[in-house]
Amino acid sequence: MDPYVVTSILIILIGFTVSSFGNLIGFGGGIFMVPILVTIFHYPLALAVGSVMSALVFSSVIATVRLRKRGHIDFKMGVMLEIPTIAGVVLGSVLLAYLSTAGLEILFSVFVFILGLSFWLKRPKTGAAPASRGRLINLDRWKLILFFGLFAGTLAGLFGIGGGFLKTPIMLKVFKMPVKVATATALFMILITSLTGSVSHFMQGHIQLSMAWPVVAGFVGGAIAGSRLTPSIHDDVLERLIGLGLILAALVMFANFYR
Repeated sequence: MDPYVVTSILIILIGFTVSSFGNLIGFGGGIFMVPILVTIFHYPLALAVGSVMSALVFSSVIATVRLRKRGHIDFKMGVMLEIPTIAGVVLGSVLLAYLSTAGLEILFSVFVFILGLSFWLKRPKTGAAPASRGRLINLDRWKLILFFGLFAGTLAGLFGIGGGFLKTPIMLKVFKMPVKVATATALFMILITSLTGSVSHFMQGHIQLSMAWPVVAGFVGGAIAGSRLTPSIHDDVLERLIGLGLILAALVMFANFYR
């Protein structure tokens, strides 16, 4: 069989698995898929990022449409948290020119690892009413949104990683949102980020159809599967899966930082 066909099938299957898990926990899956494309399939980093970014556009559109019908997405919180995140990405990229990330990278990986463990060692309270749905946003909440949006974005810009996987735990731990609302809202936010990023990568020639289409196909299938699975999974199980996702993300970052 043609090696290109075999490789494409493998990428589709892996992309499907990664996207299913990523959509289930609100991460999207980019942080897992990019290293796989680079280390296993030998994609140049720029083309791997461009391929995944374009795939996330399609998968997050599907997830947003399907989860919106179930009323799981808090669009107001998503937009408000995404705006300072974008500003934070710019700030982080600027700081990168003046700061050395040596040593900070391992601390960040440990922080994400411990955050993931917290979902297993101490069960979060998910019975509380949503803090942001159907209410006016007071000044204190605006401050929290601004701070944590900048925090996630700055880390993303500083370490050159996607900050999407931080959005779900922030909405759960800080804003006490129900777990399914938090994961769905995070996927909506990924739609905004991936759409913007895809335009940028396309203009730079980082999206090649022959390399991107298997990733897109896998991610689209995973988005459909993940959004179908979400309603049937109990909140406690979903929270533990989020914790597992954070632990895996920490291990991936550690491997990337020190390879």
